[in-house]
Amino acid sequence: MQASGRYIYAVFMCQQALEKALKALLAFQGQEIPPIHNLRRLAEAARLSSELESEEMRRFDYLSQYYLNARYKEDLQDLLQQVGEGTARQFIDFTRGCVAWLTRKIKR
Repeated sequence: MQASGRYIYAVFMCQQALEKALKALLAFQGQEIPPIHNLRRLAEAARLSSELESEEMRRFDYLSQYYLNARYKEDLQDLLQQVGEGTARQFIDFTRGCVAWLTRKIKR
């Protein structure tokens, strides 16, 4: 998505990757997986709030809006103008780091 210039979808895939990684951690912890997509709420359910900095939680909040908004065509034009190559790259890098961290928590 990033390479083809489809930046909004790259950010949407970041949200999806983090959602799945957080839900995997919840499953590993033996917790029930809530039917939600909000990354902050999933992190709180996994008891990660104390391990995450406020900037990381703000990024979770930002990415969470792309789960909902990317699915609605009427919002797409507004969102397309908000996400450029730099923003997409920052969230891809952030997501890679978070997914690696969450994976290490599961492997322990």
